[in-house]
Formats: sequence, C-alpha cells, structure tokens
Amino acid sequence: MKTVHAAFPLACVDGEVSTAYNMVNMSGTDKEGTVNVIAPSAVHWSMTIGRGEPPKEER
Repeated sequence: MKTVHAAFPLACVDGEVSTAYNMVNMSGTDKEGTVNVIAPSAVHWSMTIGRGEPPKEER
C-alpha cells in the first residue's frame, strides 16, 4: 500500500477529554500497514483501526 500521508491534528486541552472520529477510504487495505502517532509525553491517547465497509452514508 502506498503512503497516504493523512493527518488529523487535534488541539489538546489540559484536563479535558475529547473524542475524534476520522475515516480514510482507500484501496489496498488487504495489505499490512503502519500507523504513527506523535504526541507530547503528557498526552494519553488510544486508537482503534478497522477495515471493512464504510457506513452507508459514506458509500
């Protein structure tokens, strides 16, 4: 899979929890891939990455 170079910058506010949902549609998702996250060490984050059909409104 070719490099996508997708970025989803978020502003972090100290003491505030936030949620973001981002979706990128692409071909070649049957192949292995890598995701990188860059954040200051004080930022706690989690991520879920899935493969499958997009929601009906996105098709």
